Amino acid sequence: MLSIVIPTYDMHGQGTFFLERCVQSIAKQIHLGTIALEIILADQSKDCAIQGWAHQNQSIGSTKIPLHYHRVQTKLGFAAHNLNVGISHARYAYCKILFQDDVLVEDNYLARILEILSTEAPQCLFTGALHTTNGVDFTDPIVPTANPYFLFGMNTVSSPSVLTIARAFALEHPFDEHLKMLFDCAFYYAVFASKTRVAFAPEIHIANGIWQGQAQHAISPWQFTKEVRHLHRSYPQAALSALLPAYQAVFTARHPNAPFPFSQDLEPNFLTRIREWWMERLGRKPS
Repeated sequence: MLSIVIPTYDMHGQGTFFLERCVQSIAKQIHLGTIALEIILADQSKDCAIQGWAHQNQSIGSTKIPLHYHRVQTKLGFAAHNLNVGISHARYAYCKILFQDDVLVEDNYLARILEILSTEAPQCLFTGALHTTNGVDFTDPIVPTANPYFLFGMNTVSSPSVLTIARAFALEHPFDEHLKMLFDCAFYYAVFASKTRVAFAPEIHIANGIWQGQAQHAISPWQFTKEVRHLHRSYPQAALSALLPAYQAVFTARHPNAPFPFSQDLEPNFLTRIREWWMERLGRKPS
């Protein structure tokens, strides 16, 4: 039994367009048999467009997958919170995450997921990922792998849309609602650093939707810095201060012309935090 959890928001007026594309990739799924499925929409929209769409589409596809809408007006702008709320409303044993601007690529994606869940019973399942600008053409494949630098934002897994999680595990290990940008990397770190039962299916894919106006394009260096510092405090066992020089070398090798994305001072004093706050207000990168 599988709950497909889709966190949504208005997406600058494009929310229903991307949501329709997303659910159509669910509707095309084959070989599902009599498996119980549901779709959970957790909606942080400022308008009512997605709510209206949901009222008109209370089931999806020829198998009439029921769709349950939940309006979320708390912690707006924090996708981690919206995702956690969606998972809390799920009824079934596993939650398949799928962001509204992403799609399932293969038409047997869910059938393959269900096969793995029934035979291996993992707590967390990762699939492969691609990218798309139009929902039809797919590029830049990603095979999910672990790395030692997740807490610095080095994402070698892709978006949370690659995830299927045991609901009980997700409730015990929720996404960090202090984070706007790195909540997925923090979750991946926790999964790979623990004895979590993990399965991989890189042969099937979600596709991350690429479009102008995505939230990650608006993340400032100061926000990035705040989040890395939060993770530094939250995971002392990760020894981020000692690990930072190695990550700097990796980042520079990968992005030789890019500025380092966050302040290297992971434990600033009060005066430094005040100075950086003013720099952020002035639109300048923290040094």
